[in-house]
Amino acid sequence: MKNFLIPAAIVLGLTSLNSCTQLTQTARLAEGPVVLGVDTIKAHVNVDTTTSLIGMASTTRILGFIRIGDNEFADYPGINLGFNSNSREKRAAVYKALDGTNADVLVNPKYIVREQRAFFFRKTTVQVAGFGGKFVFE
Repeated sequence: MKNFLIPAAIVLGLTSLNSCTQLTQTARLAEGPVVLGVDTIKAHVNVDTTTSLIGMASTTRILGFIRIGDNEFADYPGINLGFNSNSREKRAAVYKALDGTNADVLVNPKYIVREQRAFFFRKTTVQVAGFGGKFVFE
């Protein structure tokens, strides 16, 4: 029996050191400096102040790592919604506010954040209200 345990332990040890990885390369990176000629975009935003757009999103976290909530988000590159400020829920609420409208952006958003905490779960609800804005390109 002892003769069987030593090889099994070696095989198990080597197997645990081996990991499964996969690398997918979809495009080759250019070597050397790359100069992109990008023209500036000239646009302004027409804001409709006659109606407010409202959206609400919520997320429940169970045991700190299981997340149940919205899966569609507005993407605002370069805009910081604050450190540890429920940005995932805020982006989902903005998406819901803009969904079904012809607006491109939510102007002057106001957020209401509610958190309910218990021992094993945390529920975060974010409500947003603002005006819809449409980009007009020149």
